[in-house]
Amino acid sequence: MAAAMKWKKITNSTGPMPRPRHGHRAVAIRELMVVFGGGNEGIVDELHVYNTATNQWFVPAVRGDIPPGCAAYGFICDGTRLILFGGMVEYGRYSNEMYELQASRWEWKKLKPKPPKTAGVPPPCPRLGHSFTLIGHKAYLFAGLANDSDDPKNNIPRYLNDLYIIDVRPNSSLHWECPQTFGTIPSPRESHTCVAHTHSDGKKARLIVYGGMSGCRLGDLYQLDIDSMVWSKPTVKGAVPLPRSLHSATTCGSKMYVFGGWVPLVIDDVKGTQHEKEWKCTNSLACLNMDTMTWENITVDQYDESIPRARAGHCSVSMSTRLYIWSGRDGYRKAWNNQVCCKDLWFLETEKPPAPSRVQLVRASTTTLEVCWGSVSTADAYILQLQKYELPPAPS
Repeated sequence: MAAAMKWKKITNSTGPMPRPRHGHRAVAIRELMVVFGGGNEGIVDELHVYNTATNQWFVPAVRGDIPPGCAAYGFICDGTRLILFGGMVEYGRYSNEMYELQASRWEWKKLKPKPPKTAGVPPPCPRLGHSFTLIGHKAYLFAGLANDSDDPKNNIPRYLNDLYIIDVRPNSSLHWECPQTFGTIPSPRESHTCVAHTHSDGKKARLIVYGGMSGCRLGDLYQLDIDSMVWSKPTVKGAVPLPRSLHSATTCGSKMYVFGGWVPLVIDDVKGTQHEKEWKCTNSLACLNMDTMTWENITVDQYDESIPRARAGHCSVSMSTRLYIWSGRDGYRKAWNNQVCCKDLWFLETEKPPAPSRVQLVRASTTTLEVCWGSVSTADAYILQLQKYELPPAPS
């Protein structure tokens, strides 16, 4: 049986930690976790960066076309370029604008992609809760929630299931594409997740869409074959997690880790019926092996204070074999008429850290040895075993 995975709460970090929030997004650049937007009492345009190597938060001095604060937007990373699309800028008012942040100099730039070349096909409408996923240099925008009211104060929600593609290579002519797709298209939804996966043989690039909200929580899973543009609903083995929305789905290798979100309360365990008017945040963790399309049984050490609180609307990134989550809301307090956000940062070790490549002797004396080895980014400590070696007697 595989060893239990362990969550670890990060403490004693230095620097200006961002205020607790939900609806924010994060991406990873090498050892940095870059967090933007979201909010709790109002939506913010703050950019914070956490350095996982030094356990330090910092606020870059940004310049350029700084975007307005937004929540539930799309956020991708292509090298050192971060690209943001859409989201909610205030209640009832959604965006379809696109911005680029060049992290090498922390400079924002507003992008102005052109509509699709196909006559009569409009660009993406303003939306929130969509997915925005990078494969190669192409970003895939899928679904979300639109407001069909001309008056932002009167929200007329419309769930989407449209698909757009945009090539985001530097200095490329930005054009939206609205590709023709085939097969079983996912139903309209928002607050779902979408990850990119390429099989271990390096072929069959695809998108995997999971969960979301469409009047009720969804627990279905779809895939889009990028070569053929065929949607399908694959056969998935294993114990299926509860339907959910506002969760995170983060890839580490060939595994997709689903954490948290809003899940419906199960009223009848025998019939499996769900009462959608009653729902709660969860801190459950599920793992999909995308090579075998199997929900795997995983064991997580669980005791008081050892795992994150239940939450939704948090952010999550992966670095090497570690999965990081930060903040999010832990539910709705009817008595207080507000939402309570978590102020904590955790990581999950999804695999045992590898051993250093090799140990090298630097210098030696009759009483001491000095050795060195390459660091392992996910290792907190090392054990070096030295064994006495008996030299064979010299030939006479």
